[in-house]
Amino acid sequence: MDVRRRTLANGLRVVVAPIPGLRSVAVLLAIEAGQWFEPAGRPGIARLCALAMLRGTTTRDAKTWADAIDALGASARLDVGSHAAVFSAQSLGDDLGALLDLMADAVIRPALAEGEVELVRAQTLAQIEEDARNTRAVAERAWRELVYPPGHPFHARAIGDAAVVRSATAEEIRGHHGQAIRPGGAVLVLAGGIDPERARAAGERAFGAWEAKDGRTKREVRSVALAAAVRRLEVVPDKTQSDVIIGWPGLPRNDPRFVAARVTNMVFAADTFASRAGHVVRDELGLAYYVFSTIGASRGQSPWTVRMGVNPQNVERAIAVALDELRKICDGQVAAEDLALAQDKLVGELDVVRESPGGVAGLVLEAELFDLGPDHFERYPRELRAVTRDQVVETARSFLPPDRHALAIAGPPLPEAA
Repeated sequence: MDVRRRTLANGLRVVVAPIPGLRSVAVLLAIEAGQWFEPAGRPGIARLCALAMLRGTTTRDAKTWADAIDALGASARLDVGSHAAVFSAQSLGDDLGALLDLMADAVIRPALAEGEVELVRAQTLAQIEEDARNTRAVAERAWRELVYPPGHPFHARAIGDAAVVRSATAEEIRGHHGQAIRPGGAVLVLAGGIDPERARAAGERAFGAWEAKDGRTKREVRSVALAAAVRRLEVVPDKTQSDVIIGWPGLPRNDPRFVAARVTNMVFAADTFASRAGHVVRDELGLAYYVFSTIGASRGQSPWTVRMGVNPQNVERAIAVALDELRKICDGQVAAEDLALAQDKLVGELDVVRESPGGVAGLVLEAELFDLGPDHFERYPRELRAVTRDQVVETARSFLPPDRHALAIAGPPLPEAA
């Protein structure tokens, strides 16, 4: 993959990945302003700030800015994840300069006006209220509270805590923007039908004046470990399905064991057809409507979770079977064909991702954010193929101990045990 890199004077890294034969371009601007960098005790501030940044700038009101995006036939959104706030957009390559100018306006010069902050506050509180009736959201909230102590960046979901959302002021949002939305550590990725030099120059024109700021206050985050199995049931009225999360605190993306962890995740439960638990729980036994597992990527211990949608009658058995499959892996029962299938699936997904500008931009961004090296794209498929059975077993034993897990169940009351 042809990838060109340049760091601007203000610290912003501009990375260009031209893809011949395309007319469109995908843009990702990742700023180190996700949950990991959120002010302690103020979960939800990062997301409120991100939403408000798209509600007008000092040069354009919200409608004018949105109309300008629409006029380009472009799309744009700003999301807050565990590590970064990511501004994602897509347009025709010919419109890249205009798109970057609009993005820079929102990032560098947001108005963060009182009325717009009130609007995003109301929208967020409405979403939190709706989530209180959503079994998936309730299960995730309960699971995080079981695993991460209060004050930990991952104790709450990215949407935050209702009390924090209610109390946040426009002044606090502006203060957070001034402290957290900075070019140092940020990465701008441009991938698609673009000339590398013209794309780099457009990035520098749009973001070169972004002011570099002093270093942020370092937040000390203690490591998290589960001493025993913990469990919580949250009853959600008027529901017929239970949502289940079984999980553990994971490992940082830049940990050298992370590639083995991704393979282990696939062997265990990441996919219905290529993973042990997914195949047994859903296909063989029909105990769940869906089964999948994910491992988060951040500088910290992001969640490593298995999620299942289950008939309340089958909850206990589905949990027991999933954990039994994990115990088999920890006991070394990983067949060569299980490992090969998992590796084929991961490498195949990588090949599919490389087919779109958005997919390429995402791969480039992960490598840049976590300092995985300029040859990451060439190494990564080989590293996936090189993971051994012993590494899978050791990773499961180290990070997924079956008898030290956190279990959250949300849905109707469970039937009494016979």
